[in-house]
Amino acid sequence: MLAGLTLIVAGGAGAVYVGSRGSTPAPTVPKVQAYVAQGPVAAGTAGASAVAQGLIATKQVAPEARPANGVTDPSQLNGKVAREAIPAGALITTDMFPDPQTRIGTVNIPTGKRALALEMSPVPGIAGFAGTGDRIDVYGIAKDATGIPTVRLVLQGVDVLNVNGAGLPSAQGQPGSANLIYLVAVLPSEAERLIYLNEFEKLYFDLVPKGEGPVKTPGAGPASALAVV
Repeated sequence: MLAGLTLIVAGGAGAVYVGSRGSTPAPTVPKVQAYVAQGPVAAGTAGASAVAQGLIATKQVAPEARPANGVTDPSQLNGKVAREAIPAGALITTDMFPDPQTRIGTVNIPTGKRALALEMSPVPGIAGFAGTGDRIDVYGIAKDATGIPTVRLVLQGVDVLNVNGAGLPSAQGQPGSANLIYLVAVLPSEAERLIYLNEFEKLYFDLVPKGEGPVKTPGAGPASALAVV
């Protein structure tokens, strides 16, 4: 009977031991520091400015949550500008803030394209309604071999990189006095056409609604412009 009691106690002890071993908590993995967008960061924003304004701040995350190219020190953003708009809550990576491509450091030229500056009088240049991040269509007015002027849609969905502030009217739609300087992103072959039209003919811009795709137009000359529709 004593032997049996001893066995029961031993078995109970074994059960207690097994239960204790199974409930041992897993070791805690230390978190690491990352940087996150506290609010939306606009394209072209200087990294140092975003940090100073509190748009980018530190956050403790699990090691596996921080990307391999995640920013770990604010000095990594010095002299860099946001390539594209960054949504709130996004973890900041170094490729979001490349080296600036221009002297002013706020213009990001799309790969394969060139930044072309065009001087436009206020009305053909959309009277101050277009700005950085907008897209425009470009119309050319030129004379054919017989000397008859024709209007054609020559380029569509052109990215506006910047518009100078000196010539902007005090309110959109007002005539203004100085011309506007548009910095647009185009292919080299497109730049040739725009330079020719700007120097020897005439250009007009229109503002493309967000999300709208290309359209087809017939062009307009004296006869079609006066046609009854």
